Amino acid sequence: MTGARGGTGEGTARHPAQPARLILVRHGQTTHNHEGRLQGHADTPLDDTGHEQARRLAAHLLGLGIRAPTLHSSDLRRAHATAEALHRELGGTLHTFTDLREIFMGDWEGQRLDDLALSHPELHAQFWGGDPQCCAPGGETPQAAGERMYAHALAHWPAPGQTLVLVSHGIAISALLTRLLGLDYQAEFRSRRYLHVNTAYSLLTVDPVSREVLSAEVAQAGHLTGLEK
Repeated sequence: MTGARGGTGEGTARHPAQPARLILVRHGQTTHNHEGRLQGHADTPLDDTGHEQARRLAAHLLGLGIRAPTLHSSDLRRAHATAEALHRELGGTLHTFTDLREIFMGDWEGQRLDDLALSHPELHAQFWGGDPQCCAPGGETPQAAGERMYAHALAHWPAPGQTLVLVSHGIAISALLTRLLGLDYQAEFRSRRYLHVNTAYSLLTVDPVSREVLSAEVAQAGHLTGLEK
């Protein structure tokens, strides 16, 4: 799955717009994360570590000068609780959207990755090898998850000077990020180069008119230093 930047940029050179920021945040840790279980649309809450991760991220973003952002969160509890922690510290507005949910994992939801590697070795290898058209039985493909995430980002693209924070989930963020940066999903997913651990974030400086990504700090997790899982 390769990406393409939206917008034409016509007129941007003559009337340069103030850049905007788009921040992609993965939710904090849950018991399922700790146990190596797949979640998908399962509505699992943050555990104690996840709440601490979210508090640390909020303080970190405040230290970066993030103030009063527009926060959009997946409606699943683990993402929404993470977004609430950011909202308390940073201010701004908070809205929830179902289209920011994690990829739907169908029959695999709640199962341990290690068990699936034994029970479905070929499908497991294909999916975790980054095939964008592969899905769990009854589930959603990374291609489809990326399309709905990308559609949301385009529909709510930040205005000049605005900061939009999308609080979502691991695979959903990977699919969106590769689309925004014009990268191949399979190659990047396989390399794990842009893997977002719990509450890792990517900060993109973007052109609000052309929708070009001007710079990107990807999969940042320095705020977690010293925190035991």
